Amino acid sequence: MKRFEKLLIQLAIVHFILLLIAQVCLEIPSFKMYTNQNIQYEGVVKGEKKPALETIDR
Repeated sequence: MKRFEKLLIQLAIVHFILLLIAQVCLEIPSFKMYTNQNIQYEGVVKGEKKPALETIDR
């Protein structure tokens, strides 16, 4: 059982280190633009306002 607990602790430490690395990478603005595609889909970068679809006023 001690071997299993030691393995779980090692995995938790490795997971924590990888989490920190990922958080640091996401703080870099140029890296964030390539990894976060939601910014492009939502149109935040372009700043254009598209016309609303009018379906209720018919």
